[in-house]
Amino acid sequence: MANIPADILLALLGLLCLLFVLFVWMRQRRGRRVTAVSPATTPQSAIRRITVYVLRLTGFALVSFIIIAFLMTIYLNIRTVIEETAPAPSLVEIPDDLAFPVEEITFTGGDDLALAGWYVPPQNDVVIILLHGYGGNRTGNIWHAEQLYKAGYGLLLYDQRASGESEGDHRSYGWEDPADVAAAMDYVHGRADANNVNIGIVGCSIGGQIAVQSAAQYPDITAVWADGTSSVRADDIPPSDHPLLFLVRASNYLLDWLFAQRLNMEPPPALIEQIGHIEPRPVMLVAGGQSHPLYGSESLIMHRYATYAGEHTAVWVIEEAYHCDGPAHRPDEYAERMVDFFAAAFADAAK
Repeated sequence: MANIPADILLALLGLLCLLFVLFVWMRQRRGRRVTAVSPATTPQSAIRRITVYVLRLTGFALVSFIIIAFLMTIYLNIRTVIEETAPAPSLVEIPDDLAFPVEEITFTGGDDLALAGWYVPPQNDVVIILLHGYGGNRTGNIWHAEQLYKAGYGLLLYDQRASGESEGDHRSYGWEDPADVAAAMDYVHGRADANNVNIGIVGCSIGGQIAVQSAAQYPDITAVWADGTSSVRADDIPPSDHPLLFLVRASNYLLDWLFAQRLNMEPPPALIEQIGHIEPRPVMLVAGGQSHPLYGSESLIMHRYATYAGEHTAVWVIEEAYHCDGPAHRPDEYAERMVDFFAAAFADAAK
């Protein structure tokens, strides 16, 4: 109970009070009817009255539950949209123990927003753009960046719009962010040390979702490594026979509509509609295998994405991981797989 926000508790209390008032009113009406008409009591009539009363009480409880569930779904979805679109600023400093040198940069993203980031010139002919999780900043990609730097790749890590030190008065759950990736590519190609390089992309969670969306829209992205890729629309969520999951999936359609109203834009296509456009470029979808009590493992949604992608999309499930924490469980294997993935991708692109 202590973990339930106060406003939700107040909303529940208000609903319960309303239902209690309705219950008392129904009891009073029934009492007046019984007083007005007092038939002779027989065992049969008593059983009939008790049965009718129980059925009415059960129906009242069922209707009350449906009303509460419906109202709470609307309330929680509205609250989710408000929280998930609010800016998430944070101060970003270069760690003293950072294993690679960075240049602090700013470039102009979509909507003319100033986006802050770090840049590392390539030692080969490839620059990898790294995208952090929702509400974080570029420091969330340091581990991945270090592994790629050791392999000679150039790096561009930046704070997504309205996050970290980047401008923006709202976040968009990845809906508006592909335009910023396009701006990041323009920035890279505009540098004298990288104007002819190839581009790869790495993302975690919402960053993975943005990476897949961006690759679907921009053919200049040669390869995609997406870990714990989040959904874009309700259609991305795997169907389920579980009644609670059915309700969750249904409520996500309302959530899509609320996001569209808040952002004043047409929703982008679901990721299952976009991912096939990346073919024949390679995509690696990384998933945690640990199961959520209600939703199951995130590998379910990664395999769903893969069924809509081309033959050059693969899924790697790290059974002991939950969400984007594969490097903590298998650092050596993760680094080797990621570096080898990009090496093979760019070798094929050069043919």
